[in-house]
Amino acid sequence: MIRVYRENDLEDMVRIWYDASVIAHHFVPASFWASYRPAMKKEYLPLSENYVYEQEGEVAGFISLAGEIVCALFVAPEAQGKGAGKELLEHAKSLKKRLFLKAYRDNKKAILFYEKNGLRATGQEVDEYTGCVQILMEWEDS
Repeated sequence: MIRVYRENDLEDMVRIWYDASVIAHHFVPASFWASYRPAMKKEYLPLSENYVYEQEGEVAGFISLAGEIVCALFVAPEAQGKGAGKELLEHAKSLKKRLFLKAYRDNKKAILFYEKNGLRATGQEVDEYTGCVQILMEWEDS
Protein backbone atom coordinates (compact mmCIF):
# COMPACT_ATOMS: atom_id res chain seq x y z
CA MET A 1 0.00 0.00 0.00
CA ILE A 2 1.24 3.49 -0.85
CA ARG A 3 0.30 6.35 1.43
CA VAL A 4 1.39 9.85 2.34
CA TYR A 5 4.21 9.72 4.87
CA ARG A 6 3.67 10.56 8.51
CA GLU A 7 6.23 12.23 10.75
CA ASN A 8 6.73 8.98 12.67
CA ASP A 9 7.88 7.35 9.38
CA LEU A 10 11.04 9.51 9.25
CA GLU A 11 13.27 7.14 11.24
CA ASP A 12 12.37 4.24 8.93
CA MET A 13 12.82 6.39 5.83
CA VAL A 14 16.26 7.57 6.90
CA ARG A 15 17.29 4.00 7.74
CA ILE A 16 16.10 2.76 4.34
CA TRP A 17 17.82 5.65 2.55
CA TYR A 18 21.10 4.98 4.34
CA ASP A 19 21.08 1.18 4.04
CA ALA A 20 20.12 1.25 0.36
CA SER A 21 22.57 4.09 -0.43
CA VAL A 22 25.54 2.26 1.05
CA ILE A 23 24.76 -0.84 -1.02
CA ALA A 24 23.76 0.85 -4.30
CA HIS A 25 26.47 3.49 -4.16
CA HIS A 26 29.41 1.28 -3.22
CA PHE A 27 31.66 3.72 -5.11
CA VAL A 28 30.98 6.44 -2.49
CA PRO A 29 32.37 5.97 1.06
CA ALA A 30 29.72 4.97 3.62
CA SER A 31 30.98 7.83 5.80
CA PHE A 32 29.62 10.27 3.20
CA TRP A 33 26.11 8.86 3.56
CA ALA A 34 26.42 8.74 7.35
CA SER A 35 27.30 12.43 7.43
CA TYR A 36 23.99 13.27 5.70
CA ARG A 37 21.71 11.28 8.01
CA PRO A 38 20.82 14.26 10.28
CA ALA A 39 20.05 16.53 7.32
CA MET A 40 17.88 13.86 5.69
CA LYS A 41 15.79 13.58 8.84
CA LYS A 42 15.57 17.25 9.74
CA GLU A 43 15.67 19.01 6.37
CA TYR A 44 15.48 17.10 3.12
CA LEU A 45 12.70 14.61 3.81
CA PRO A 46 10.39 16.92 5.80
CA LEU A 47 10.57 19.54 3.01
CA SER A 48 9.63 17.01 0.29
CA GLU A 49 6.35 15.53 -0.85
CA ASN A 50 6.80 11.97 0.46
CA TYR A 51 4.94 8.73 -0.13
CA VAL A 52 5.77 5.47 1.59
CA TYR A 53 5.30 1.91 0.49
CA GLU A 54 3.91 0.05 3.48
CA GLN A 55 4.06 -3.72 3.66
CA GLU A 56 2.60 -5.66 6.59
CA GLY A 57 2.47 -2.45 8.64
CA GLU A 58 6.13 -1.59 8.02
CA VAL A 59 7.66 1.05 5.77
CA ALA A 60 9.50 -0.84 3.02
CA GLY A 61 10.29 2.06 0.70
CA PHE A 62 9.54 5.65 -0.19
CA ILE A 63 9.62 8.27 -2.91
CA SER A 64 10.29 11.96 -2.31
CA LEU A 65 9.24 14.64 -4.77
CA ALA A 66 9.91 18.36 -5.10
CA GLY A 67 7.50 19.40 -7.81
CA GLU A 68 8.39 17.25 -10.83
CA ILE A 69 11.79 16.25 -9.44
CA VAL A 70 12.23 12.82 -7.89
CA CYS A 71 14.60 13.64 -5.05
CA ALA A 72 14.72 10.11 -3.69
CA LEU A 73 13.35 6.66 -4.45
CA PHE A 74 14.60 4.01 -2.07
CA VAL A 75 13.45 0.53 -1.12
CA ALA A 76 14.77 -1.38 1.87
CA PRO A 77 17.40 -3.87 0.67
CA GLU A 78 15.41 -6.83 1.98
CA ALA A 79 12.30 -5.66 0.05
CA GLN A 80 13.98 -4.94 -3.29
CA GLY A 81 13.04 -6.82 -6.43
CA LYS A 82 9.41 -7.30 -5.36
CA GLY A 83 7.76 -4.37 -7.12
CA ALA A 84 7.80 -1.66 -4.44
CA GLY A 85 10.04 0.68 -6.45
CA LYS A 86 7.93 0.27 -9.58
CA GLU A 87 4.74 0.97 -7.62
CA LEU A 88 6.23 4.07 -6.01
CA LEU A 89 7.40 5.38 -9.39
CA GLU A 90 4.01 4.65 -10.97
CA HIS A 91 2.35 6.52 -8.10
CA ALA A 92 4.54 9.56 -8.81
CA LYS A 93 3.68 9.31 -12.52
CA SER A 94 -0.02 9.34 -11.64
CA LEU A 95 0.50 12.63 -9.79
CA LYS A 96 2.72 14.45 -12.29
CA LYS A 97 2.84 15.04 -16.05
CA ARG A 98 6.67 14.97 -16.09
CA LEU A 99 9.37 13.61 -13.82
CA PHE A 100 13.06 14.40 -13.64
CA LEU A 101 15.78 12.71 -11.62
CA LYS A 102 19.49 12.09 -11.36
CA ALA A 103 21.05 8.67 -10.88
CA TYR A 104 24.73 7.90 -10.46
CA ARG A 105 26.15 6.44 -13.68
CA ASP A 106 27.91 3.71 -11.67
CA ASN A 107 24.59 2.62 -10.13
CA LYS A 108 23.81 0.46 -13.16
CA LYS A 109 20.89 -1.27 -11.44
CA ALA A 110 19.11 2.06 -10.91
CA ILE A 111 19.73 3.24 -14.47
CA LEU A 112 18.30 -0.01 -15.86
CA PHE A 113 15.32 0.21 -13.48
CA TYR A 114 14.47 3.73 -14.60
CA GLU A 115 14.91 2.93 -18.29
CA LYS A 116 12.71 -0.16 -17.92
CA ASN A 117 10.07 2.06 -16.33
CA GLY A 118 9.93 4.62 -19.10
CA LEU A 119 12.54 7.23 -18.21
CA ARG A 120 15.19 8.24 -20.69
CA ALA A 121 18.66 9.66 -20.23
CA THR A 122 18.90 13.28 -21.33
CA GLY A 123 22.44 14.16 -20.27
CA GLN A 124 24.96 13.90 -17.48
CA GLU A 125 26.74 16.04 -14.93
CA VAL A 126 29.25 15.67 -12.14
CA ASP A 127 27.79 15.68 -8.63
CA GLU A 128 29.51 18.49 -6.75
CA TYR A 129 29.37 16.57 -3.44
CA THR A 130 30.76 13.18 -4.51
CA GLY A 131 32.58 13.97 -7.74
CA CYS A 132 30.68 11.10 -9.39
CA VAL A 133 28.93 11.36 -12.74
CA GLN A 134 25.14 11.48 -12.59
CA ILE A 135 22.83 10.62 -15.47
CA LEU A 136 19.98 13.09 -15.92
CA MET A 137 16.74 11.24 -16.62
CA GLU A 138 13.27 12.33 -17.64
CA TRP A 139 9.78 10.94 -18.11
CA GLU A 140 6.85 12.70 -19.75
CA ASP A 141 3.23 11.58 -19.91
CA SER A 142 2.31 10.92 -23.50
